[in-house]
Amino acid sequence: YKIMPKLFIKANEVAEKDSFKIFNDRGRCMYYAKDDFIATGHRVKIFLDGTINEAAYVQEKNTRMGSKFEFAARDKFGNIARDPYTRMQKYEIDFDENWMIEGDAAAWNYIVHRGSLPVMRVTAQQYLIPGQALNLTETYILEFASDGDILIGLTFALAVWALNKYDKRY
Repeated sequence: YKIMPKLFIKANEVAEKDSFKIFNDRGRCMYYAKDDFIATGHRVKIFLDGTINEAAYVQEKNTRMGSKFEFAARDKFGNIARDPYTRMQKYEIDFDENWMIEGDAAAWNYIVHRGSLPVMRVTAQQYLIPGQALNLTETYILEFASDGDILIGLTFALAVWALNKYDKRY
């Protein structure tokens, strides 16, 4: 039985603030994210905790078909947009690893697949992050199939969040 690496984000901080912290399963802050609105759209910067070094980002790009969000971490990058030909919750993902979303991404309840293999599971549930506030709170939990997918997976999850928050076509 393999324990999957996990990250935790307090849902209320994502909804109410323009910056929030991302914790590991021991309650240690690993990253923090800051949403900056710049002239060309929204940009979510992801930093290693305790540094000012940007480790990854999500950047809004406007197209004729609406908004898309570029996500990048280290040497990996891609784009996500809504499928313009359906009103359903479908996404076009342009990423060299052929990721697909199954589930309700708007509600933070989905699985990301690479072909038939699950890469990441994202759930929203009541959870007490170890070492954090003493009350249960709605928490976004990101579980990864491998350590190598953590930063790009976090960046991808924040790109999905930003697309659902800022693309006002739906």
